[in-house]
Amino acid sequence: TRVWKVTNKGLLGGDVILTLGREKQSSLQSKCYHAMIGDIQKQTDLGGGKYSLQVWKDLLVSNFAKEKHEMGEPLKRGNSFTPSLCGTYMVPHRPSTKEFDKEISSQFIEYLFAKGSEYGVEFTDKTLSDYESYNVQREEKV
Repeated sequence: TRVWKVTNKGLLGGDVILTLGREKQSSLQSKCYHAMIGDIQKQTDLGGGKYSLQVWKDLLVSNFAKEKHEMGEPLKRGNSFTPSLCGTYMVPHRPSTKEFDKEISSQFIEYLFAKGSEYGVEFTDKTLSDYESYNVQREEKV
């Protein structure tokens, strides 16, 4: 009913594009792994310098994709490389977390816990609370 109402409202306003699909990952999963990446970014210093949150996300997602590939379970859209415009180097592209389904998102969260542990990260109470909320939701669906 809600979709019908929104579609009709849109039709009155002009052109409408309607796409139906299933949620790839839950908002709690996304919230959880973004909080974890934030904790890792704030508490980890690699090579004598601090990296931005975006750089940490790029590094962690890329490394997660590499590890999945090495385990014989490559992501549908893993790491890729494109030749630069001048043709002298390759430009890397990491997978988009928006493309992660619920199972891959769960694996990514567990990977982040392991990486955080490896780097000596103490996850904040907020991050642990987000993780707990995500786990409760996951258990309710089982």
